[in-house]
Amino acid sequence: MAKAGTSKKQKKSGKKSLLVYEPFTSKELKNSALVAETLLDCIKTNDMSAFREVLIAHLMTVNKSEVAKKAGIGRRTLYDLMDPNKKFNPELATISAVIRALAA
Repeated sequence: MAKAGTSKKQKKSGKKSLLVYEPFTSKELKNSALVAETLLDCIKTNDMSAFREVLIAHLMTVNKSEVAKKAGIGRRTLYDLMDPNKKFNPELATISAVIRALAA
């Protein structure tokens, strides 16, 4: 039985270094109290598209697991709220739990 051959040289990667990806760096989006207030204003004005955009932008800047734990909902629920392919029709309990967690 013959021995398996091994490569002498390692192949070089096409990229020289990894790129740092920071989607949102705004301090306002990381401020949970300000985001909760903005979400309440969106509800008052019946602007659910703005509500979804603000919520998604905030969730992209923070740790979703921590928000889900504070809200008492599943992490998958947050990802479903962020999914652009799914219809945005959350239950009132989900919305109130998320806003309560952000305001705390």
